[in-house]
Amino acid sequence: MPMMLGFSQHRAGMLQEELDRMIQELPQLGVRRCILLNPLYPGSIEVDTSLKLVMVLDDDRPFVRRPDFFYGHLWPRVAVEFIHLTPEEFDAVEPFDTELGRAIRRGEVVYDA
Repeated sequence: MPMMLGFSQHRAGMLQEELDRMIQELPQLGVRRCILLNPLYPGSIEVDTSLKLVMVLDDDRPFVRRPDFFYGHLWPRVAVEFIHLTPEEFDAVEPFDTELGRAIRRGEVVYDA
């Protein structure tokens, strides 16, 4: 699909603004760490690029229900994919050679309490 001239920079700016806004909300939500899994630089942005975030937070809900917490509290204005891990799950996943473990190690820590 053809994109308008300058779209990548515009979309990157929108994604960065939304990320910055959400980061401001994380302390009161009890988030321990937030890791951005995908880069937001021009050239890496497509029409359907979303924010891909690993959120580390204590939670006793089933894994598949946890992202609902962030959609309900942060009300994202752009597409966001939340992967919500407990601290114990994060420690168990991060060091291993799995797709998620590699993505976490390559990602950018954007918030650390």
